[in-house]
This record gives sequence, structure tokens and C-alpha cells, in this order.
Amino acid sequence: MEKSSFESTQEFFDLWLKTYEATYGRIVEMPALGPTREKSEKLMKDFSTFVNLSAAWTESNINFQSVFMEATRRVQEKTAAGMEGEISTETYKDFYKIWIETYSETFKEFLKSGHFASDMGKLMSYFVEFQKYNREVLEENYLKPMNLPTKADIDEINKELYFLKKTVKGLTYQVKELSEIK
Repeated sequence: MEKSSFESTQEFFDLWLKTYEATYGRIVEMPALGPTREKSEKLMKDFSTFVNLSAAWTESNINFQSVFMEATRRVQEKTAAGMEGEISTETYKDFYKIWIETYSETFKEFLKSGHFASDMGKLMSYFVEFQKYNREVLEENYLKPMNLPTKADIDEINKELYFLKKTVKGLTYQVKELSEIK
């Protein structure tokens, strides 16, 4: 793959993102009306969160593609002279060693960069936000209507169980003290 191929991928992604923001992005920002307003707003926000997650994922893939292409370029530079002439098993072993070392070095450089850290932070942030909204939609549209416990219900039960255990432990201690006194 040539460098121009990567640039065209980046240009296509940028164009897609700008088109989304100019079209669907504005629809998502429109206020909802009518009796289902709250549900519509929540679904639109969930859709927006999904698009943000998809954009961050695509951006991350493009970054990894560029690192892969840079590593490939470095390998080609290092092995161009060595691949001329007779090819033997030693030549293949040397090529493999150069390939592994070059890819490892290139990816280590990228993974240690601040750009990678901020990219992963943004991706994880959008992923957590997407999971949160999906859980809320699942609870509201499926669990509550079916009278099944939600995360909030289970958390409340666990909290109450903790306090009950603490009370029983305290009462057991008091009973033991009183029975020792008599």
C-alpha cells in the first residue's frame, strides 16, 4: 500500500464525519416534540453517542494503519539491499529477525506516545458512555416493563443486605456480651 492510499482513507473519513455533522448531526440536535419527547431525546442522544464511538474507533484504526504502514516502510528500507541475489534459509531468518525487530520498535514508539494515550482515552470514554446509555435503554424498555430487577434495584438490595448483616453482627455481639455477664 502506498502513502497516498492512507491519505485517501483519512480524507474519506474526514469527509464522512463532516457530512454526518452537517446532516444527521443536526437532526440529532433538534428538540423532540410530543408525548414521546423524553424517549426520543434519549434515543437521539444514544445515536449520537454511537456515532462518536464509531468515529473514535475509526480514528484509532486509521492511526494503527499509519503505524503499520510506517513499520512496513522501515522494513523495506532495511531489507532492500539484502533481498538481492541468492535467497537462502539464512536470508529468510535474517529477514524475519529484521521484520520482528522493526515492527516491535515502531509499535513501541507509537504505544508510548501521548497521541496513543489520548486516542485510547477518548475511545474508552465514548465506549463507557455508550455502555451507560445502552444499559439505561435496556432497563427502561425491557427490564422495567417485564418487572425484572434493574441495576439500581440490585444495588439497593445489596446496600440493605449489607446494613442487615452489620446489624445482625452487632446484635450477636451484644447477645454474647449479655450472656457472659449472667
